[in-house]
Amino acid sequence: MGLFSTINAAKYRAEGLNLMQAFRLETNLSKLDFKSTEVVAALAFMLVGSLSFIAMQSVGGASARSEQVTAVQAEPAAILDQPRIEDTTPEPLADAPASQNASVIQASLTLPAPVEPVVAPAPAIVEAATLEVVAPAPAPQVASTAPEAPDCLVELRQIADNATFYFGVGSAQLNGTDLVRLSQLGRMANACPEAKIQITGHSDTTGSDLINFDLSWKRADSTMNALTQLGLDTSQFEPVGFGARMPLSQGDASDDDRNRRVEFVILRNDPDS
Repeated sequence: MGLFSTINAAKYRAEGLNLMQAFRLETNLSKLDFKSTEVVAALAFMLVGSLSFIAMQSVGGASARSEQVTAVQAEPAAILDQPRIEDTTPEPLADAPASQNASVIQASLTLPAPVEPVVAPAPAIVEAATLEVVAPAPAPQVASTAPEAPDCLVELRQIADNATFYFGVGSAQLNGTDLVRLSQLGRMANACPEAKIQITGHSDTTGSDLINFDLSWKRADSTMNALTQLGLDTSQFEPVGFGARMPLSQGDASDDDRNRRVEFVILRNDPDS
C-alpha cells in the first residue's frame, strides 16, 4: 500500500515535470516565433521603403526626361534636324530584386552626351572684281508691218479701165460724159508724178489703112487738147495712133463701134528714159 502510493506519487511527479517541461518548450517556441515575426516585419518595412524610394526615383526621372524633351523642342531648327536619339532604356523586370531595378533605373536616367550640330560651310563669296559683265545682246530689228500707202498707179489704172471713149464713124469729137471722166483722170495723173499715160487712138477696119491711121491720131490728139482746155498739166500724157491694127473684136458692124475708141495705158515714169 505504501509502495503503491509511492509509485503513484512518482508518476504524478513525472507527469508534472513533463507538463512543466512542455510549458517551457512552448514558451521558448513562442519567443522564437515573436523574434521571427519581428525579423519578418523589419524585412517587410525595408522592402516597402526600398519600393517607395524606387518609385520616387522613377517619378524624378520622368520629370527630368520631360524637362529635357521641352529643352530639345526649344532648341533651334538646326539642332532639331539632327537624327533623333531613341530611348533604349530597358523596362524594370517585375521579378528582379529591388537593388537590380534601382541600378537599371539609375542607368536609364543617364542620357548620352548631346551631339554637336553640323553646320554647313558658308558658300564662297565671289569678289565683285571677278564678275564679268556681259553686255546685253541688241534686240533684233523687226520689220515694220504697217500697211504701206496705196500706190497711186494702182488707183490710176482703176480709173483708166473705166475711161475708154468711143467715137462715131469718121469722128474725133468727145461728148460731155467723156470730158467728166477725162477731168477725173487728169487730176489723178497730176497727183501722181511717177505716172506716165499713153493716150492710144484706134479706128475700125472700114476704109484704107492710111485714113484709119490718120483718124486714130486725130482721136488721140483731140483727147490731149481736151486736157489742156480743162486746165490740166499734159506733160505726163503722150498721144499715139495705131489705126486699125489693134481691134477689140472683129465680125459685124457692132464690133466696129467698139473699135473706134481712145484708151489710156498707165506706165511708170522713168526719169532716165
